[in-house]
Amino acid sequence: MKIKFLIFCFLSVAAFSGFGQTQAVISTKKPLTDTSAQKGFLGGRLSTGLEEHVEGAKKIKSEGKAIIEDLGIKNLGIKASMLARRAAKKSPPKDEYAGVKTERRLGNYGSGTRNTQEEINVVKYVEDEAVSPYVAEIWWFDPVQSRIVTGSLKDNKSAQICHGPFRRVVNQNVTEQGFFFMGAKDGRWETYGPDGELLNKQYYHHGFPVESTVSYYDTEQKKIKEVIPIVYGKVRGQYRAFYASGNVKEEGMLDDSVRVGRWREYYEFGSGGRLKKEWRYGKDKFDTKEPELVQERDAQGKIIYQQKNTLD
Repeated sequence: MKIKFLIFCFLSVAAFSGFGQTQAVISTKKPLTDTSAQKGFLGGRLSTGLEEHVEGAKKIKSEGKAIIEDLGIKNLGIKASMLARRAAKKSPPKDEYAGVKTERRLGNYGSGTRNTQEEINVVKYVEDEAVSPYVAEIWWFDPVQSRIVTGSLKDNKSAQICHGPFRRVVNQNVTEQGFFFMGAKDGRWETYGPDGELLNKQYYHHGFPVESTVSYYDTEQKKIKEVIPIVYGKVRGQYRAFYASGNVKEEGMLDDSVRVGRWREYYEFGSGGRLKKEWRYGKDKFDTKEPELVQERDAQGKIIYQQKNTLD
């Protein structure tokens, strides 16, 4: 009775709107209720003919799930998501930095409120050491002093090159932390005050401020020509220029692009040392006094000029 009532309503609407002469056939399959002799809205057909497709899709999904479970794979999407998160959280080995094996060292010196402890990592195997000739400041662990130091590595057999995380603790307060790459500062470095407040933060890349402008002699970028230090957008820090041989040509400090302090020029080679000239500039960028020549030497290392008063 309900179906007949609905058909009657459709026929009435079609007659009223003038659509009674139009037939719209959506499916060629015979519906469950045979209304093929009736005419009107949708030709009297109440079925879309898609019911069998829906049932087929449900069957395929059910069969697919059964196959996956037979293979022993359950909650595949959840497991894949968990594995992806674990892979993202996985940290590099603690005894390795930048692909190089390291060993941990502990430094301890000073007493009372000045007691200092250093957590250091050094290159584990000597054959892996590859100290850059272009970096002025190389840090290494001295087992005799039980601390890290910087200085010449020439003929120093006890030097253990710093490589990896570093932290300094004074009177149980962290005062400095960062990373080393083959003895040179690398990554983020931070210094802290006595109350744990952050005093300074700076970023390095293999010994140079990360924003520095570096020019090269070769297209492979292995032979450095000049390093202009840039810190937070300003030219500040140690400037260095090199000969093609890798020997230092000139070096000194810059303060907002202004030369300050001691500057030195070098011969590329020299039998009695390579120092050529030493200049003294103002103490900071606001000091406008003219630079003074402190000393000059010839290629054999002989002093050919010496300023009478060399005190700063």
